[in-house]
Amino acid sequence: MEVILKQDVNGVGDKNDLLIVKNGFGRNYLIPKGLAVLADKSGKKVLAE
Repeated sequence: MEVILKQDVNGVGDKNDLLIVKNGFGRNYLIPKGLAVLADKSGKKVLAE
């Protein structure tokens, strides 16, 4: 799953990084805690700006 980090996450990446993470890690940890957003078309558009 591709995600975009909304803030720095130790051991994972820095703010605005586009990462490929395992589905469970993204769905159960990063996205619910507000640390990342799904890198769909709208997420990538925000990153480009």
